[in-house]
Amino acid sequence: MRRIHIHESQLTLPFLSAKAGGEGRAVALSLESRQRFFWLTVSISVFSLLAYIYGIYATAHHIAVRAHLEEQVANIESKLGALEFAYIGLKNNVSMDTAHQFGFKDVRTPLYVSRDAHTDSLTLNTIKR
Repeated sequence: MRRIHIHESQLTLPFLSAKAGGEGRAVALSLESRQRFFWLTVSISVFSLLAYIYGIYATAHHIAVRAHLEEQVANIESKLGALEFAYIGLKNNVSMDTAHQFGFKDVRTPLYVSRDAHTDSLTLNTIKR
């Protein structure tokens, strides 16, 4: 049976850095730097997972809020439509008799407000005709 020999430097990753002559040299990562890299990768993965979960939660929450607001808008628009129809119905039923019942009187000599051409101001015309 053949025996396999593993050397300690075989388990490290070599990184080449360029020398002035164009040749490279191998730099091995130590055990401590590999642990740092592992925990950095784990930390980034956990942070990314939490950010993804928060993004999904925020999207679902905003969709629910939007649906609730659209429902409120529909209810308010239906109430507004009913009020507009009531207004139009009351407006069409107004007559001179109805106005007199509420205390309005016919004006015999109306007062007019006119704009003076020279001063750009409004004046009350009280001339009786």
